[in-house]
Amino acid sequence: MRSLAFLTSFNSLHGTLEVRKEMFDTFSKSLKEFYIINTDNLVYWPNFKKFSYNEKDIKININQIKQSNIKLFNPKNEKEFYLFSKKKKLIIINNFGKSFFSLKIYFLLKRLNIQQVYIDNFGTIGMPAYFDVKNYIRYLNYHIFQKIFSKFITPLLVLLGFVPRIEIHFTSKKIELNQAKKKLIKGYLFKKKLLFAKEYKLINSRSYDSIIEKKYSISEKYITHLNAEMNGRHEIETRGYLPKNIVERHYFHLRKFLKKLSKDFKKPVIICIHPSINPSEVKKFKNSGLLKGFKIVQYKTKEYIYKSFLVTTFDTSAIVDAAILRKRIIGLWSKYMDVNQIKHSKTFPSKIGFSRINFEDFKYNKNQLLNLLNNNKKKYSFFLKNYHIHKKKLKGSDEIINILKRKYKIS
Repeated sequence: MRSLAFLTSFNSLHGTLEVRKEMFDTFSKSLKEFYIINTDNLVYWPNFKKFSYNEKDIKININQIKQSNIKLFNPKNEKEFYLFSKKKKLIIINNFGKSFFSLKIYFLLKRLNIQQVYIDNFGTIGMPAYFDVKNYIRYLNYHIFQKIFSKFITPLLVLLGFVPRIEIHFTSKKIELNQAKKKLIKGYLFKKKLLFAKEYKLINSRSYDSIIEKKYSISEKYITHLNAEMNGRHEIETRGYLPKNIVERHYFHLRKFLKKLSKDFKKPVIICIHPSINPSEVKKFKNSGLLKGFKIVQYKTKEYIYKSFLVTTFDTSAIVDAAILRKRIIGLWSKYMDVNQIKHSKTFPSKIGFSRINFEDFKYNKNQLLNLLNNNKKKYSFFLKNYHIHKKKLKGSDEIINILKRKYKIS
């Protein structure tokens, strides 16, 4: 029998474990063993990527995994990975992208004749990054080593046979799959099974899976704010650090706006921090007082969205849980945000159908705002039908594991 393994970077493993926890839980219940394998020592120029985790972080991540049959493996080099994969007869879930740095992993998988699948069951929207040319190192790193390789070079290497194809691409994005079939070149490659994946399988999203499981009770107890970092890892990569005074002005207006919402609708505000943020950084943020007066939590975003009267957001994909639950949603932006943050804050409002506002000194009539938010909920249907719900009462993660067990004899 063969073993299933999830290949990913351990650099933000705590975030990966959180956003994939329902799927990992399904795998744990269905398999004798399931592995999560670190890719950080298997890529080109690992030092260039500047991975920042340490052994303490790894122990924290291990403690997040409560199922004893889910195990972490951190290979120090290709040889360790080779010996492990040979022993376990691995089937790989690809979670390492298509950048230049990842090519080394693809060549390794091809050499070892290891089959791979890809799982995209988030039902989210891709957002391109915008770089100031003056930040030429970041600009070149993104456009040459990541964007050009992901969009053109790696797919070309797949077409030429130098990089192994994905066996099955599981996706919840029905609209994107249908659009690909209709395009002249992509449609032809799709029919001939010459795209990155040999086969595409439409499944329900992880957000719909959660509803089927009925893991959380639904109520309207809170106003939940999905916070976005002003100086997060991805933001620093694109434009460097924002000055302290800019960050403080942004949060001054945000505090003021959230307090008004709380007072007007008589609901406590919960601040949800993104799961990919290092716990030590979360502690610093809490101590900074930038959102003082509010309860700040991490790893409980889904739980609080389920219990929300209203959800506010900047650009996080967690907002799809609010949409699938037909919650009231307000999209936010401020003039203190950078060009990436402002552009990204437009994406989900336009796709899902909720309103987006500049919260600085925003004035509103309570009843009019409530009517607007309630009416917006009627617009969510198109997004849900095309990105999330395709087969009633069927968990996507169950469908994935059943297909993999049947086709690859994993145990």
